Amino acid sequence: MSLIIMSSLRGFGQVSDIENVTTFIPHPKLLEKVEAKEGEMIIPYEKWQLPNGLTIILHEDHSDPLVHVEVRYHVGSGRETAGKSGFAHFFEHMMFQGSDNVGDDEHFKIISSAGGQMNGYTTNDNTVYFNTVPSNNLETALWLEADRMGFLIDAVTQDKFEIQRKTVKNEKAQNQINQPYGLSGELLGQNLYPPGHPYSWPVIGYVDDLDRADVNDLKNFFMRWYGPNNAILSVGGDINPKEVLDMAMKYYGPIPRGSEVKKQRIPLPVVPDDKYSNSKDDVFFPWTQMVFPSVPRFHRDEAALDLLADIMGDGNNSIFYKNFVKSERAVESVVYNNTSELAGEFTILVLAYPMLKDGTPVSFNDTEDQIRKTLEEFEKTGITEKELERAKAKTYSSLLNQMGSVFGKISMLSESYMLLGKPYNLQNEIDRYNKVTKEDLVRVFTRYIKGRNAVFVNIWPLPANEDRKKFKKESYNPNAELKIGPEPGYAGLSYTKPEDNFDRSEKPAQKDSKIAVIPDFYRTKLDNGIEIIGAESKEVPKVIVLINIEGGHLMELGKGETGTAVLCAAMLDEGTANFTTEEISAQLEDLGSSISFSSSRASSGIYVSTLPANLDATLKILEEKLFNPGFREEDFKRVKKQLLPARFLISLFTESQYLVFIIPERTMMCIS
Repeated sequence: MSLIIMSSLRGFGQVSDIENVTTFIPHPKLLEKVEAKEGEMIIPYEKWQLPNGLTIILHEDHSDPLVHVEVRYHVGSGRETAGKSGFAHFFEHMMFQGSDNVGDDEHFKIISSAGGQMNGYTTNDNTVYFNTVPSNNLETALWLEADRMGFLIDAVTQDKFEIQRKTVKNEKAQNQINQPYGLSGELLGQNLYPPGHPYSWPVIGYVDDLDRADVNDLKNFFMRWYGPNNAILSVGGDINPKEVLDMAMKYYGPIPRGSEVKKQRIPLPVVPDDKYSNSKDDVFFPWTQMVFPSVPRFHRDEAALDLLADIMGDGNNSIFYKNFVKSERAVESVVYNNTSELAGEFTILVLAYPMLKDGTPVSFNDTEDQIRKTLEEFEKTGITEKELERAKAKTYSSLLNQMGSVFGKISMLSESYMLLGKPYNLQNEIDRYNKVTKEDLVRVFTRYIKGRNAVFVNIWPLPANEDRKKFKKESYNPNAELKIGPEPGYAGLSYTKPEDNFDRSEKPAQKDSKIAVIPDFYRTKLDNGIEIIGAESKEVPKVIVLINIEGGHLMELGKGETGTAVLCAAMLDEGTANFTTEEISAQLEDLGSSISFSSSRASSGIYVSTLPANLDATLKILEEKLFNPGFREEDFKRVKKQLLPARFLISLFTESQYLVFIIPERTMMCIS
C-alpha cells in the first residue's frame, strides 16, 4: 500500500489511498490575500476559486456577530438581446420561488425567522442576491444560495412562471409607467444608444417582450448565465475563513461549471447630432435632462468626470446651483456622471419652475439655452485648485462611508473584481481621485462636454385644459415587432444536476447564537441640562454627532401654520448672521464635513459627520448655524418656494414666525 501526501499543494489536489486506489480531491485555489496596512484604507480579504470556477471573497469583521453572504452573477439586462428584454430581472424574481430542496417562499421565511434580511437587485451589468444573518446561521445562508444556483431549474413550473410574469408587469406599471417622470430612463436609453445596444432597453424590460416569453426561455437563460464560473460568492463578517471554504466546497463544489462567459466588447455610443425626446406627464415641474456620452466604469477618465460633475453641480457653491436654484429658475439642478460596464452618461438635470419670478412661462428652449450659457460661463470662469480640493474632500468622505458596513465593503470588493478581474481596494479608489489634476478636469470637459452633441429628455406638465382622468402614459417598445432568431451562445444548452455525497434536502443545523457585544458607552450631563451619550468605534475614521431636540410638527403654533418645523429646519441649512449660504457651505466642504437639520412629528434633529481631525472646526460651524441663524428674507422666499409645491401643505408665513426652540433639558446629543 502506498500513500502520497500532497495536501500542501493548494490548488492541485489532495491524494488519499483506499484499497490501493489513488483519488484526487480538488482543493480551492488561493488567488490573493490582502492584509490591512498602517496608514492606508485597505479592506483585508482572501480570494479563492473552486475547481468549477466559482470565485470566493472572504472578509473577516468580528465587530458584530453577523455575516453578510452575497452572490453576484455577471449577468444583467446588458446580456439580453433585442426583443427579449427583462429576462435578467424576471429571473431574479424566479430565484426567490423555491428550488429542489427549498420550498416556495421558504427562503424568505428561513432568513426572516432567523432575524436576518435578504433581497436581490438587477442592474445593466449584474444580478446580486444577498443575505445578512446572525453568524450562527452562516451555513444555512450558504445552503440556500447554493441550492438555487444548482437546483432551481426543475422547480420552475408554468404556474410560478405566470405568477411572476404578472408580478413583474405590475412592477413595471407601478414603478415606471405610473411614477412621475418614471419613463425618463427608458426614453434616454432609446435615444442615447443605437438600436440593439444592450443599454437601449430598460432593466425591467418591456411588457410585450415579457408576454412573448415562455418558461423554456427562462430555463435557457438560467443554463446560459447562472453557472458558478460566472459568479462571485462573497462572505463577510463574523467568520472563520477556513470554515467558510469547507462549507463552500460542500454546497457549491458539486455544481457543474456553466457555459463560458466572455467580456463584452461594444463600441461607445456616438451622438452625431443633438437628439430630443419630448413627452408630457401628470407632474408639476418641467423636467430637462441633458446627457453626454461619457466613459465606462473604472475608465481612466471616470474619476476626473466625477469630480468635474461635483464642481459643476453639487452644493451651494456650484455654478448650476447659482444659475438655476439660487436664481429661482429651478427647484433643483444636479450634475452627475453615471458609469456602467459598457458606457457612461454625464448628466445635467434641471427641474424647472413652470414660470420665472416675473411670471414669464418657461419653455424647454429657455431651459436648454440657460444650460448652454451656464456651460459657457463655467468654461470662462475656470476651475480653481480650491474647488478641486473641496471636491476631493467630499469624495474621500463619501468613500469612507463604505467602510461602515460589511455590506458596503463586500459590494466594493466583488464589483471591482467582476469588472476589473484584478486586485483592487478602497485605497486604490481613493488614490485615483487624489491623482486628478486641474488640467485633467479641463481636458475631460473639452473632450466630453464642450461643444459635444447631447441627448435631451424633456418632460412637460399636462396642459391645464387636458383631462387628467383620460391621460394615459404608455411605454413604447421599438422591438415589439422584431422577429427573433437563434441567440448566440444558447445552442446546445443542457442541465446537469449536481451529484452530492450528503443529503442536501436536510437543512443545516443551527449553531449556538452569539451574544452581541454592546460597545462601551459613556453618559454625562452638561450644566445646562443637555444629556450626552457617546461611544467609540474604530470601523470608520469618522465622527458622527446626532442631536435630538423635542419639538417637531406637533409643537407648531396652531391651525393654518402647518409646516413651520419643516421650514425652520430648511432655513437652518442656509446661511447665518455672519456668513452666506455659499460661505458656510464652502467651510464645510473644505473640511469634508456635513451638517443637516431635519424635523419629524415629535422632534427636530441635527446630523453632523466629520473626520476626527476636523471635529472642532466642524462643531464651531454648527455653533454658528445654531446660535446665529441668518433667516435672510431672500433665502426664506426661495426655500418656501421650493417647499410649497411639494407634499407639504404650507400656509402663509411671516419671518416672525421663525422661532428656534432649543431647550437644554429636552435636548439629547449622541456621539460616535
